[in-house]
Amino acid sequence: MLAKGDFYYGAFLSQLVNSGFAPAIFENSEKRRIYKLSTNYGDYKVYTKYVSKQSNKGQNRMWHFPFNLDEVNNIQQDQSINMFAFICGVEDLVNSEIVILSREEFNQCIGVGFKTENRRVSVKSEKGAWNHLVYGTGIELKETPLKVIKNLNKRLSEFSMVST
Repeated sequence: MLAKGDFYYGAFLSQLVNSGFAPAIFENSEKRRIYKLSTNYGDYKVYTKYVSKQSNKGQNRMWHFPFNLDEVNNIQQDQSINMFAFICGVEDLVNSEIVILSREEFNQCIGVGFKTENRRVSVKSEKGAWNHLVYGTGIELKETPLKVIKNLNKRLSEFSMVST
C-alpha cells in the first residue's frame, strides 16, 4: 500500500527527473527520505521532509518543519548531506510547493549554536512574490529571512551550476 508520504516524495522525484537529475533513494522513512542525485556538475545527497498542510489559511501561506535533537545530530554528523528539500503540502495537493536549501542555508535556519533541543525550519509563501521567505530557530522572519526563488527548476539549476 502507498503511504501518505509517497505522494509528497513522488512529487519531489518527478520534479527532479524533469529537471535532468538522476535520483536514487538512500534512506526511506515516513518522516523523511534521503536521496542521492547525480548531475554532470556533481553529486548531491538530499534530505527531504514534508508537511502535508500549511499552518494557516489566506494569501500568505506558512509551513513549519520540526527537527528533534536526534534528527539535528544525525544531520550534523553526516556532512555528505548538501541539499535539503522541504515539501510544503496543501489540502488538495495541486498548489503544493517545494523549497530547496543548501547545507549552509539549512544551518542558518535551524541555528546550529542554539542550546534548545527542538529546532525548526519555516517557509512563508506570499501570493505574487517571486521568492519564499525561509527562517527558523536561527533566523527571525521579521529581521533577516532567507529569500529562496519559488521557481523550482531555476532553483535546481543554481545547484547544477555549483560544483560540490
